[in-house]
Amino acid sequence: MYKRLSYNLNDQAPGWPNNPKIELKPKGLISTGGSSNSYLVTLFNHFGSHMDAPKHFNDDGPAIAELPFDRFIFHKPLLLDIPKSFKEGVMPEDLMPHAEKIGEADLLMIRSGFSQYRETDPDRYSKEGPYVSSDACRYLMDHFKNLSGLAVDWVSLASPSNNDGKLAHQHLLKNYDHFVTIIEDIDMRGLKQETLRKVFSIPLFIDGIDSSPVTVFAEIAT
Repeated sequence: MYKRLSYNLNDQAPGWPNNPKIELKPKGLISTGGSSNSYLVTLFNHFGSHMDAPKHFNDDGPAIAELPFDRFIFHKPLLLDIPKSFKEGVMPEDLMPHAEKIGEADLLMIRSGFSQYRETDPDRYSKEGPYVSSDACRYLMDHFKNLSGLAVDWVSLASPSNNDGKLAHQHLLKNYDHFVTIIEDIDMRGLKQETLRKVFSIPLFIDGIDSSPVTVFAEIAT
């Protein structure tokens, strides 16, 4: 069976503070005399569940549509529960006890539990989320060459509450020979590592852009 992990897109969903969201404009509606329903969708590419490619922090890095298709399919996902609350960071010492398992994974999924605030307190979810520290990102890049993706259950790898996010993104994305794509703002509630088989993160294949909203789903053993 399959379980979708990405959120629906709507203009009420939280995003990075002051960034655009999504805008829908009807271009034709049956209810107003049109022959069919159609919409113009204006969508910021870092809104909602989305995936960062190297071009996000490396002008010479590949854009999202230039990545090999196998970079969107993860055959050895690892789900780690690392509880974090407002403004708290994932540090190397949070990851070190799991080094052996991370070494076997191609996707590291960090479940902080912070997704509970996406609906109950969207303003703080947007502005005061956890983050993965630059030291933790450097630790992952230095020790786990099989890792190709990192997913988090909050709004961004970074947090508006500190200035560490730029360096954290750079550690994961700037090296063209080995980079780790970043999947942000996904829903890991209800997942169990023992039944998790594969994860798919499928973007909009728009030429030239650094990131894209993604449909993320997991294959679950029954």
